[in-house]
Amino acid sequence: MQMSLNLEIDYQATAKKVTDFLGSKLDRYLALSGKQRFNLKSPSIDGMPKAPTKGNSSENRILNIWLAEEVVDCVGCAMRNMTAESQRIMLDRYSDQMAAYNIAQKLSISAATYNRKQEQALCEFADRFEYQIVKHGIYTEIDDLHVYPDEK
Repeated sequence: MQMSLNLEIDYQATAKKVTDFLGSKLDRYLALSGKQRFNLKSPSIDGMPKAPTKGNSSENRILNIWLAEEVVDCVGCAMRNMTAESQRIMLDRYSDQMAAYNIAQKLSISAATYNRKQEQALCEFADRFEYQIVKHGIYTEIDDLHVYPDEK
């Protein structure tokens, strides 16, 4: 069996899926992990094991918190490892919660250029986040943020 890397994604749909994840789902992960959006800018070291086992309800609560911490760490690592321009866009928007207009102004670009660059940054985030969730061993727990053309 030959494996092939599917590099073809729907950029607009992927960008929307990432926006939805970072806009609403991330808040729940942040709350469960006890972290804030500003924590996305700095690396954190957890001493937690990477493969906990599932068990009773108390263990499930602990696992939910552990998973939330892992997701937040993956988001932060993905953002911190992006290309410089994408990193500025993503951290300004999702860590500092700056308005798009203010980010465009800060970067000295038009709104249209900002929108194009933001879509690119969101898709780059999906790629880098995918790497992080695999590296952290939580890829079976977290949905892929990519949308592929055949999924429409």
